[in-house]
Amino acid sequence: MYTFLMIIHIILAIALIVVILAQSSKGGGLDGMLGGAASNMLGGENASKFLKNTTKVLAVIFMFSCLILTMQTKNRNQIEASGKGVEIYKKQQQKEAANQQTLPAEPTQPQETQE
Repeated sequence: MYTFLMIIHIILAIALIVVILAQSSKGGGLDGMLGGAASNMLGGENASKFLKNTTKVLAVIFMFSCLILTMQTKNRNQIEASGKGVEIYKKQQQKEAANQQTLPAEPTQPQETQE
C-alpha cells in the first residue's frame, strides 16, 4: 500500500512540475521556449485558465497525498516499533531462561574433605 501511494505521489509531483513549467509567466515559461506551441495546442487564452485550474487541482491532491503518506509512515513506524519491542522482549526472556538453565545448582550440603 505504501509503495503504491509513493508511486502516485511521485507521479503527482512530476505532473505538477510540468504544469507549472508550461504556464507562461513574465519570462515566458516553457510556453515561451517552445515558441507558443503549448498555447496553440491548448487553445490560446483558454490554455492559461486551464493550466491555472490544473495547477490548483494538482496542488490540492499533492497536499492530500503528503498527508496520507505521513499517516502511513507513522503507522508503519509504530507497527515496526511494536513488533521489534515484542521480539526484543521475547529474546530477553529466552536469554534469562537459558541463563537459569546453565547455572550450576548449589550444593545443599557442604562436602566433607577426607584427610
